[in-house]
Amino acid sequence: MRVELLYVDTDPNAMAARQRLVEVLLEDAFETPVQMIAVNSAADAELLAFPGSPTIRIDGADIDPAGAGAVSLGKRTYAGEPVPSADLIRGAIEQARGWGHRG
Repeated sequence: MRVELLYVDTDPNAMAARQRLVEVLLEDAFETPVQMIAVNSAADAELLAFPGSPTIRIDGADIDPAGAGAVSLGKRTYAGEPVPSADLIRGAIEQARGWGHRG
């Protein structure tokens, strides 16, 4: 399983998102490294189809595709929060592993 956290260097929420992501991975006993990808130019954002910081992708799929807006170097929210919930992250991991269905 490939886990990526895409972020803008100036986003204070990126490290909180990383911490929550790592906590979920550890509680489910996944020893999967998190690839941190800094996105700091409009060209990089376009190339990576980056909808804002922080963005988490599991095997290339956004954990919240419905919440992914247009390409942006701005801040992203998840259900109004600056960091995705543990349940959202867990659901994406389970779907990637074929363990469940996200609603």
